[in-house]
Amino acid sequence: MPATGSALPGTAVIGLFVLSGFAGLVYQSLWSHYLGLVLGHAAYAQSLVLAIFMGGMAGGAWLAARLGLRWRRLLRAYALAEAAIGVLGLAFHPLFRGYTGLSEAVLPALGDGLAGHLYPWLSAALLILPACLLLGATFPLLSAGWLRAGGPGTGTGRDARVLGGLYFANSLGAAFGALGATFLLLPRLGMPGALAVAGAVNLAVAAMAWALSLRFERAPDAYSTVAPPSSAAGPHGDAPRTLVRAVLAAGLLSGACSFVYEIGWIRLLNQALGTTVHSFELMLAAFLLGLAFGGAWVHRRAARLHDPLRTAALAQVAMGAAALLSLLAFAHSFDWSAALVQALARTDGGYRLYLLGSAGIALAVMLPAAFFAGTTLPLFTLALLRAGTGETAIGRLYAANTLGAIAGVLLMTHVLIPLLGVRTGLVLAAAGDIALGFWLLAHARTELAPRRLELLVLGAIAALAVALAWGRPDPRAQLSGAFRTGFARLDPSLQVPFLRDGKTATIGVARSPASGTLSLLTNGKSDGAMSATLDGPPGGDELTMVGLGALPLALHPRPSQVGVIGWGLGLSTHTLLGSDQVERVETVEIEPLVHAAGERLFAARIGRALHDPRSQVRFDDARRFYASGNRRYDVIVSEPSNPWVSGVAGLFTTQFYRFLHDHLAEDGLLVQWLQTYEIDDALLATIMAALLENFPDAAVYLAQDNDLAVVACRGACPAPDASRLRATAALARETARVGLASEEALELRRIGGRALLATYARALQARPHSDFHPQVALQGPRTRFRGDRADTLQRLADNGLPVLDVLEGRTPPGASADIPVLPGHSLLQARERAITLVQALRTGGRATALPRRQHELAAAEMELQALLGLSHGTVEDTATWTSAAAAVAMATLGHLPAQDLRGAWIEPAWIDPARQPEPVRAMLDMYAAAATRDAAAMRASGEALLQLPQALPLPVQEQALLIAQLGALGLDRPGEVERLHEGYGVALPHSPGLRMVRHMVRIRALEPPAAAGGPAPGQGASAR
Repeated sequence: MPATGSALPGTAVIGLFVLSGFAGLVYQSLWSHYLGLVLGHAAYAQSLVLAIFMGGMAGGAWLAARLGLRWRRLLRAYALAEAAIGVLGLAFHPLFRGYTGLSEAVLPALGDGLAGHLYPWLSAALLILPACLLLGATFPLLSAGWLRAGGPGTGTGRDARVLGGLYFANSLGAAFGALGATFLLLPRLGMPGALAVAGAVNLAVAAMAWALSLRFERAPDAYSTVAPPSSAAGPHGDAPRTLVRAVLAAGLLSGACSFVYEIGWIRLLNQALGTTVHSFELMLAAFLLGLAFGGAWVHRRAARLHDPLRTAALAQVAMGAAALLSLLAFAHSFDWSAALVQALARTDGGYRLYLLGSAGIALAVMLPAAFFAGTTLPLFTLALLRAGTGETAIGRLYAANTLGAIAGVLLMTHVLIPLLGVRTGLVLAAAGDIALGFWLLAHARTELAPRRLELLVLGAIAALAVALAWGRPDPRAQLSGAFRTGFARLDPSLQVPFLRDGKTATIGVARSPASGTLSLLTNGKSDGAMSATLDGPPGGDELTMVGLGALPLALHPRPSQVGVIGWGLGLSTHTLLGSDQVERVETVEIEPLVHAAGERLFAARIGRALHDPRSQVRFDDARRFYASGNRRYDVIVSEPSNPWVSGVAGLFTTQFYRFLHDHLAEDGLLVQWLQTYEIDDALLATIMAALLENFPDAAVYLAQDNDLAVVACRGACPAPDASRLRATAALARETARVGLASEEALELRRIGGRALLATYARALQARPHSDFHPQVALQGPRTRFRGDRADTLQRLADNGLPVLDVLEGRTPPGASADIPVLPGHSLLQARERAITLVQALRTGGRATALPRRQHELAAAEMELQALLGLSHGTVEDTATWTSAAAAVAMATLGHLPAQDLRGAWIEPAWIDPARQPEPVRAMLDMYAAAATRDAAAMRASGEALLQLPQALPLPVQEQALLIAQLGALGLDRPGEVERLHEGYGVALPHSPGLRMVRHMVRIRALEPPAAAGGPAPGQGASAR
């Protein structure tokens, strides 16, 4: 047993605080996810968590400073604090679930007034405040306990090594926690599991600290031979009161400036690296590493410093200068990010390298200033301790510094950014740091040599000049989306008429003078584009935005009350207001600048959304707004940003869909926009599974290539009535412009209903996407980088075979239906191509009328000419003929009904089947069966072709397998589907276009009959 008062082992204590810092930042990261569900946007949640985190720590540090003097066993108090944090961590998830249940009752009672708006912020703050208070107490308790027990070294060296070492350890652990939470714990354990790990770490730290206390604080009078260091000399020991006040004020102001930097850097780098949970945690880790390295410097060097206050003053000036120069690094970050994207393969390995490169960019911007920020708090504390304040200085200064951090967060988020912009706010903070440094030099014990002072002034001025001259990024770079496109700037031909920093994001508009297209961009990511006028054809995302507004008007007989989530360009709201059946449209948008951009630049196209008295725009979180008034709608249209954007994935979860279900009228319906680009089928299927878990019926439409419109209904989804879109002249003109003038046009866009979506979810083994297992937010950035496409549902519709005719019982619109062909919609273009090819087959003539709007048409024309040229008399070159026939069949069979395929594949006029060799006759029989949708003939002719001794081209064999399997499904013989797969499909390679189609057909055959409709609400794969 060591003697009482023997020195604590420094390695053990530092190890404890590394683990404590790790757990603390796991909590901070997870609380941001949890509170994002309450506040609606990741930026708000992050700023609130940061403010309460720092505020709670300030309060905890202040309490520890006041009460610690009365405690003899500070290590034991530290152990109790860590244990309490661990218990709160383990209890947080069930507490949060109870809180959300309570809020569902409280918000409607509070209404939409001030109390209703304040409730989410105040209640969310109270959720995390107790743990934050305890976290704040840990640093002063452990550091003072270490000092009392005898830290490493003696004399003035000991306090330096204790303070710097603990600050380094805590910051290093925090950096590991930020990375570990997002990249390790959340993907594997979800939010509840990650909280449990952090809680267990705190309990382990508590146990180890308790053991140290038993060993080094065992005797009741262990420290009673002398009073605690600060108790003898009053509240400030022997230090001059003016010095104490100066240092406390400096600590507060320094903390404020540091966290203005952190908020500013994150907002700036979002534009270069992307607004994702991964990029945020990398930025946070870079900032914390800088703090850790600064603490390490103090740990190693401060023992040799004779005037720590002067050193702190120099560090303040250096921090401000480095912050100014960080703007220069930021201006180049777009080039660095673009170079990374261009140089790396779009694979998982490439994405890992991209993350590593992103971390390097974040370090280049943040590390120098953050390093100096990491030195200031230990140096300030050291200055006070050496001036005789005693151990109370630790807690009081820590409290002042963290209060300054709160002020910095709130000032930057709610004042500087909205009024002046991110960059100007950062410059002001840097100027404040430099001024603070020079003010501190006046309070230092030793003066700086005049020559050095002059150099310091010149260096600060030079840094400011460099930042102002070269630290302003090109607006085309800020809107380039370099993290997606690989280009550091927009095309020089594009204009940037709008670019401003909002509370949550930087909003910009790019205009093409050549095409007249206007694009809205959020942190460099496009959130929609459209033509500036109605004079030309629709462009950008107009097919999607008008479709999202028109579809519910065609489906719902009386959509009087409508809610829209996300303003976007305002075009969906404008379209909805074109119906005289609509009495009110409430559009909820979290970022006011999105609406401001619409007022300034999109007004010519969205007049009803801006000026119609039925249009009401609320700048709020949709959850809070809907809950506060207990609102119920006939229609809700949800079109937020892409799910990979930080905080947005919470609008695609089973909990949110259940929330929307409860805010719909009995016959209400939800229209949900979903991207199919930069996401894979596995993630998209989790969203579909979440939606199906909460709605008894659903249907999916292809709004335009890469965009789906999913309709979810509280009852059976109705059939569309296009006549409702012709109720007013303005609406009729606008919907006809995007090809929505008839039932046939709407039906062509419909891919399938609930049964198809349920099969899709089962084929991908998808569990419903959950708030507490945010796989879309965690995996979405990777699928974005890889450029994935979740194209299975679209392939079911445009593969060219009668797949949906069997799976969905649909009949394609006839050739006589008036369905305009529009760019950006492959189903419309494929139908036009099919009509032209079939007409050419019927006449046996040249297909000179083939349109040239698609790159595939040239190949289709060549295949058609080869097919017709080989089909006179008896086919001699069967290999070439079968390949050409397969290509033309895939371009026609599934896009037209049987009556329009006569003369082409049914009783073909261009070839005499009786004169053909066996492979040709077998293929013609199979195509005739598929054209007539004759299930028995499809099953028999498809397998007959597969049994031919001749080696037919692989595309022909794959067609034969799929047609035979579809025939078996049509005959209600699901076992035949698997037999055909085992007999022929296992050895048959999958083509890219039919790989998932074949899988979906097999999954449908394996489903029990009752399962075709998918899970009923509440009976999905995961419990609520």
